[in-house]
Parts: sequence; structure tokens; C-alpha cells
Amino acid sequence: MKMLTVVERVLLLQTINLFSDVNTEQLSFLAAIAEEITVGPGRVIYRENDAPDGLYVVVSGTLMMRRGGADIDRIGPGGSFGVWALFDGAPRLTSAETIDQSRLLFISRDDFYEALSDHVDIVEGLFKHLVQRLRKLVSAVEV
Repeated sequence: MKMLTVVERVLLLQTINLFSDVNTEQLSFLAAIAEEITVGPGRVIYRENDAPDGLYVVVSGTLMMRRGGADIDRIGPGGSFGVWALFDGAPRLTSAETIDQSRLLFISRDDFYEALSDHVDIVEGLFKHLVQRLRKLVSAVEV
């Protein structure tokens, strides 16, 4: 199976809300550190309460997210999971399991932080998105 180009990886990363304010040039640095993995059907990517290891983006295939044994979300191509694992060390809230053969992009927490230390502009884009999201939440609860 042919590996994704950096441009194809950037296009996938652009679909993640967290990266919506990170410019294409900066996303190319994250795309370059992303690892492509292929996983067979019925494989557990991580389990509820596991330590966070990083972010996953679905290139092809389908995954089921579970919490307490219940199916809570189905994620297909272009979808992402584990985003918040990039920011905190809290245990995973869900389990992720492949339904069929799946190709994933994976960015480890360690590689992500190394990229941030080398490319501060990425941090600016992330903060812009997070602040906009926080403002939206606060305005929704103001009296």
C-alpha cells in the first residue's frame, strides 16, 4: 500500500478542528512526524483508562469508540480520536477498536511537543482555536 505524501497528510490534519487555525506550512511539520500504521479488523488501538500516547487520524477503515463497554461513536476516514491526549496525562476516557482493516496516522505526544518547541507558530494557531472555543462556551453560559 502506497504511503501518503506530506500534502495528503496535511489535508487530513486540516480536517481536525484543533488544527483549524494552524497554517499549512506549520501543519507540514506535524505531517512529517506523523506515523502511518495499518491495523487489522477487531484490533484494540487503546483501552479505556490507558495512559494517553497521542492523536490518531483515520485514513481508511472504520473504528468504534466505546465507553464502559457501550458503543458511543463510529469514526471513519478523515475522523480523528485521541486529540486531547496531546495535552493532558489523564487516562483515556474511551476504548478504540477497529471494525475493519484500517490505516491510521499517529502523532505521538512526545513528537508533538518536540514539534511545538521547534515551531512556535503551531502553538499560536492552537491557542487561537482553544481560546475561540472557550469564549464560545463561556458566552453560552453567561446570564
